[in-house]
Amino acid sequence: MKFHILSAFLLLLSFAVVAQQPGRLPVTKTIKDSLKNEILKMGVEDQRYRWQLMYGELDPQKLAELRNQPADSQNRRMSNVMKGRVGISQAQKDSLWVYQGAIDSANFIRLSGIIKKYGFPKKYIDEWKVTTILLHNSPLMSDDFFIVLKDEVLAGNLSAMEYAKMHDRVRSDRHLPQLYCISEQWDTATKSAKIATPINPEATNKARKEIGLKKWKG
Repeated sequence: MKFHILSAFLLLLSFAVVAQQPGRLPVTKTIKDSLKNEILKMGVEDQRYRWQLMYGELDPQKLAELRNQPADSQNRRMSNVMKGRVGISQAQKDSLWVYQGAIDSANFIRLSGIIKKYGFPKKYIDEWKVTTILLHNSPLMSDDFFIVLKDEVLAGNLSAMEYAKMHDRVRSDRHLPQLYCISEQWDTATKSAKIATPINPEATNKARKEIGLKKWKG
């Protein structure tokens, strides 16, 4: 609980600092190269302990061997780790999540600051590498931050589809209905994945139109 409170405080502090700087700064080649390297390092840190948690293994050599196995073997291993049948103890998992959580929060604070200061990274880094870091901090992705991201869509710096995926993913994490309804969700009744049906088709189509997506068709 103390960690989450500290993370929220640091996030608000970063927003306040960025808010003091009017407008967006131009992205020169030097700045672009520097930001690219920084965000790529964030991506490495984003996976610092996640591989160990997914495969339930701390030894680097054994972890590498597990990651080189056939896909079905890897999926079976991760499933058994998730169910607590194999791998590291729950206490070890909890400790690793504390470390990874601290990294994630630091990444998000810095990355959200970059986006507000220079705009969403465009062309010089793969979009999914940025959104992955953001989504690993979905509890910190506030409505105000999505306003910033929506402005980036309208400015042509972020694709409408990627924005909509992030938006609906965060809403799902908060147990709220999707708005854009473009991502598949697991249906426990049919035991299959399908696109969610809008609660309010009119609101969904309005939201889609605002960011340049096609109308939803039932």
